[in-house]
Amino acid sequence: MNDSNQYQERKAYFDSLLTIYGRKPVLEALQDADITPFRLHLAESNKQAGIIQDMCRLAANKGAEVLYHNRDALSRISKNKKQDQGVVLDIKAPSYQHISNLQSNQQKELIAVENVTNPQNLGMIIRSVGASPMAGVIIPKRGCAPLDALVIKASAGAIFKTAIFYCDNLEKEVSNLKGAGYQLLGLAGHGETPLNKLTTKGPAIFVLGNETEGLSSELIDACDGLVHIPMHNQVESLNVSIAASLVAFRGMYRE
Repeated sequence: MNDSNQYQERKAYFDSLLTIYGRKPVLEALQDADITPFRLHLAESNKQAGIIQDMCRLAANKGAEVLYHNRDALSRISKNKKQDQGVVLDIKAPSYQHISNLQSNQQKELIAVENVTNPQNLGMIIRSVGASPMAGVIIPKRGCAPLDALVIKASAGAIFKTAIFYCDNLEKEVSNLKGAGYQLLGLAGHGETPLNKLTTKGPAIFVLGNETEGLSSELIDACDGLVHIPMHNQVESLNVSIAASLVAFRGMYRE
């Protein structure tokens, strides 16, 4: 194996890690039997007692490496110096992968999210997709809530069991997937097709937008069609996580 291949494999591995921070979230993750830690990062200024000792013991029992850093170096890892509390944990997430994998391995149906900034909503979307027949969820690294301890908690651990495809630029990547044969469908209140009447042809991606503003005009323009959820009693809209659940489980309970 040449150096270039080794580099790509190493990069892919580290890109598949999720990073959380904060003493309570990290301790809970280390105590969770379903979570496999890779590295525990600690500030050199932490007192080696109490919860820090517990973290080191749990990390060692799970075979995770423990590294010590000065505060500036640790903040570059956590990307949140004000809230990391001197503790950061890298977690192995084998189902977390780059969106390019979808081009060479077409899946049936997926949900993509744009600018979903509420961690609870994002976690619940991941949980719904994981429990449904959907093949996975597409989450851009920019614009959405980070996949941190809040999202992990809201997903009730489903984040480690659900196929998550990450990217930097959602509009660009889903447009590429259109070229690879995916049908792109946006969820919007003014969509022309009711969700319960929709028939897809081949692999499809359902795109859901921001909690208050919906889909951006750029993504609306990129879509092959827009879909709406029929509403009653003059209710105008649903929470994005509820809408995602309806999309994820669509067709399962038709008569």
